[in-house]
Amino acid sequence: MKYFRYWIEAKHRINIFDRPEEINLLVGSNVSKEDAQQEALLRAKRIEERIASGAPKDEYEAGIKEYVAEVIDDSNVVTVCRYGAKILNTNQYSVLDLDDYPVGIWDMFKPVRKLGKKERIVYKFEESIRRFPQLGTDFRIYETAKGIRIIGSKYIDPADPGNQRLLRKLNVDWLYLVLSSKQGCYRARLTPKPYRMRIKTIRVRTPLVCETDAYRSWAQMYEEASQAYSVVRLIKTMGRDFSNDRVIKLHDAQCNAHKGLKLA
Repeated sequence: MKYFRYWIEAKHRINIFDRPEEINLLVGSNVSKEDAQQEALLRAKRIEERIASGAPKDEYEAGIKEYVAEVIDDSNVVTVCRYGAKILNTNQYSVLDLDDYPVGIWDMFKPVRKLGKKERIVYKFEESIRRFPQLGTDFRIYETAKGIRIIGSKYIDPADPGNQRLLRKLNVDWLYLVLSSKQGCYRARLTPKPYRMRIKTIRVRTPLVCETDAYRSWAQMYEEASQAYSVVRLIKTMGRDFSNDRVIKLHDAQCNAHKGLKLA
């Protein structure tokens, strides 16, 4: 998982087939903004050389291009997403947001047919645990506004093709899996979506937006409004209780998981 505390936007002129062109770069660093400026210069040179040689674009783990609000530890970082909500990025736990469930041909003969949608998602997930023990044994299961969030104490590497196929069988959204694979982590929203609270949404085009007075003013209003909502509500636990883990306590507290408020 790559994240950066300092961000800059830089314009550089490079030669593309003997023609000067200006490129815009968003570059991060964990040292300083000055270090990010130096990295931008080096990156511009690498881009110029790659185009001149006709070499393919390098494949590498993508960095999280979001403002870092809090570094819990090397495996858990809180960032601000494009619409202002706080996001837990983790490569310690597996986080699966399930808005639907896989349908089986024999479901019509099982108790699942009498359950509501969210209850069905949980039922089908519990079936999957029995079929796929590689998922682990310890889980926290939460209700969300649209479905179910599963946090597993075992980290299932999302970049592994076999794991990707397994998680698709659970009905995990494939776009979420692509992002998780590229960034080397799972993501869990900690604060409500602004539109669900019927408040103004801010557009966080780059991490630099979070350094502006306009963002700070919006964030204060957003934080106050968030106190009236929950992001998740704990339904049940399975296996070992890991609720006292530092990251899980932070997740539950910021999500207002135990306050029984309207989900947003």
